[in-house]
Amino acid sequence: MAKTEDLGARVFGARIRARRKYNDLTLNELAIRAGLSRAALSKIERGEQDTSVSNAMGLSRALGVDVGELLAAPEVVITRSDAITSNTSYGTGTWRRDLPAPQENMEVVHYKLDPHSATASFAAHRSGSRETFFVLAGSIEIVTIDRRTTLHAGDCAQAPGDVPHQLSNPGDRPAELMLVIV
Repeated sequence: MAKTEDLGARVFGARIRARRKYNDLTLNELAIRAGLSRAALSKIERGEQDTSVSNAMGLSRALGVDVGELLAAPEVVITRSDAITSNTSYGTGTWRRDLPAPQENMEVVHYKLDPHSATASFAAHRSGSRETFFVLAGSIEIVTIDRRTTLHAGDCAQAPGDVPHQLSNPGDRPAELMLVIV
């Protein structure tokens, strides 16, 4: 098992590398912005070198993130299946499971729809909200005021969440989808 210090350096380095790539910076560009040598930054990213508080602050400023975000202990939150309740009040032949959301103002929902079933109509979500639909199995039809969109297993769609809508399964097989609302 890895020593705690080694794990901390690896996590810190992985976060630096991920944020650098997210910001589309090269190793050299970040090193210059943070006032480090390219070699030192490379070792930090690989978790081979601890860094000073001053260097950690320089990296956080150069990356535009709070230093606490880079230093926080990794956290994995597990919710066991039996703790996630199913709800069938969203329409005949439909099952909904509200999954734990990873952040505030986000909903993650798992739907199962029997063949030829539909959810009740959903009221519009808050203004500016967006929904991402990912079909796990079968086919799902998203019905809004002005259109019907059919998605098949593996398809993903994003749409405004601030309009009334409904989900249906037009197929002869059960359908499943994941829905993320932000």
